[in-house]
Amino acid sequence: MHTVHIHIDERLGAAQLESLQQALMHRPHVANVSFSDRTPHDLLVEYDQHHIHPMDILHNIAYTGLHTDVTPC
Repeated sequence: MHTVHIHIDERLGAAQLESLQQALMHRPHVANVSFSDRTPHDLLVEYDQHHIHPMDILHNIAYTGLHTDVTPC
């Protein structure tokens, strides 16, 4: 498993973050999605690098209209 750090440019409320977390968790080969109340702009996504790439995850988020940056962990 690999982890990618994703920064979301927009400010999201708790309900929006939870919805995004649930949507990403439903993607095949995504094992975990976490964020902190202290840094709600930052997500950590754990994924199976043999089946999915960080850009696939970014495209999934971009499809919702959000703007992101990615940093491998």
